[in-house]
Amino acid sequence: MITKRLFAAMMGLAALVTLAGCTKYDVGTVFTTPERADRGMVVILPGIEGQSAANLDIRRGLRDAEVPYALTIYRWGSPLPGPAGMLINQTDVAGNRRAGQELAGQITKYQRNHPNRPVFLIGHSAGGGIAVFALEELAKLNGAKPIEGAFLLSSSISANYPLDGALRMVKRGIVNVHNPDDRLLKEGTSTFGNVDGGRGDSAGRTGFSRSYAKVFDREITNERVRREFGQAGSPHFVATNAALIEKYAPAWLLSETWPPARPGVIGTKTGMPAR
Repeated sequence: MITKRLFAAMMGLAALVTLAGCTKYDVGTVFTTPERADRGMVVILPGIEGQSAANLDIRRGLRDAEVPYALTIYRWGSPLPGPAGMLINQTDVAGNRRAGQELAGQITKYQRNHPNRPVFLIGHSAGGGIAVFALEELAKLNGAKPIEGAFLLSSSISANYPLDGALRMVKRGIVNVHNPDDRLLKEGTSTFGNVDGGRGDSAGRTGFSRSYAKVFDREITNERVRREFGQAGSPHFVATNAALIEKYAPAWLLSETWPPARPGVIGTKTGMPAR
């Protein structure tokens, strides 16, 4: 049963959608120029709502931090607008894996055209699951090379999802930013499941249940963001805060080893004080 709270949350997600269109990439903008693409690429994967204020904020934070790479918002999932399309995107496990497979093909094409350039994935909510699926699919493609790393922001992938396959296709690792206050992940995924089909805890709310050498679980809370930046917003979107991205993401994107040697990490490691 869809509760009133959950329905209201889904309608709020629908209201976030600000741009429409049928293209996979937001091409033809200052964010995806040939000059940027020749330096590297950051692929931003939206949640089930599609291209929205949340992923635009991620891109804006990277732009304001003067990250020099192409900043691409990759639209995946059902073209249906509103709650119907969002429900499909959350529950169509086979379709979600196909979206990961398609993205893997696009990454491989970029790697052929821009050899030895860094590639990063940033997935918010369900987009975090698509990022993991894409990494798994990369391993199956001839000519595909590991990317630099991936960031999962409030990801709706199961906390016990095995990351061994995805980790084989990243050089630096996977950063998982989770918020224990994220009720949307708790209520929504218990009702509809995570994007991988599991109905347990989401890695975006609790962190991953298993430790991996190259997975960096970072906890962030609304209170911390409110204290540091003056406002936080919905717990499910706090990790997409443009000011937060601007301040902390470059240390990870521009460091060849993770975690970055210099101060400035996203959130705090669970159970440990901030650096």
